[in-house]
Amino acid sequence: MLYYFLLLPILFFTILTSCTNEETNIIENKEAIEIRTEKRVEASNKVLSTVPLPLEAAEIFKTEGIIYDKNYLNAVENVNNYITNTQKALNFGVYGVDLSYATIFDQTQACMLYINCSKKLAEELGLTNVFDVASIERIENNIEKKDSVLSIAEQSYRKADTYLKLTQQEELAALVLTGGWIEGLYLGTRQSAKDFDNSLVKQKINAQKQSLIELINLLESFKSDNIANLNNQLKQLDEIFIIKNQEDFINIANKVTKIRNQIIN
Repeated sequence: MLYYFLLLPILFFTILTSCTNEETNIIENKEAIEIRTEKRVEASNKVLSTVPLPLEAAEIFKTEGIIYDKNYLNAVENVNNYITNTQKALNFGVYGVDLSYATIFDQTQACMLYINCSKKLAEELGLTNVFDVASIERIENNIEKKDSVLSIAEQSYRKADTYLKLTQQEELAALVLTGGWIEGLYLGTRQSAKDFDNSLVKQKINAQKQSLIELINLLESFKSDNIANLNNQLKQLDEIFIIKNQEDFINIANKVTKIRNQIIN
């Protein structure tokens, strides 16, 4: 009995130390996660900071005489080909940009088709509250109002981003952002301005250099095999990403097309 009482404090100390170490590890892990999350949010914001808003893009396209071409967009029937969450997240981002592109050119029918694509992928990613019945009805009721449709779509994508981050699915959130960024850059590089040297499209694309660096750093933080190849492709893009002349523009356009084709096919 004496042995038991002598042993009890030792056992208690051992358990207490173990719990304290475990709690310390939990706290340290929590702090590390919070720091990593903050860095990821900061990187995401930096990526978005140089991306033209849809209405700004519409003004640029109008100024430079750019016309709508449905062949540039990801085909709606491709939505059934995306099986993995990685594919779905990337193309959820792609279709979001295509939706904006169709909207700013007042393509009502195409707009609804791309809303349906976005809705399907959102549901399959567990984002049932994103393009819900109420959102679809709001879009249908405002389909002739470009600003309203873009605003509702933007709100839906922000809800998706917030939900993914709150449910610790930051990798999928980053992939949505990546898919959208690549699609926006792809659509920009499809445009050939008559006055290349003074092209607003060229200037906006050049301004994406820092966004590309931040996007690479963001994807790198996940250490995931799912996105390692994609990030390597972005790094190769970064190596050539400066537009001094039309040849540089063409080289970037070709590389972006290659990356984009890997995402949508």
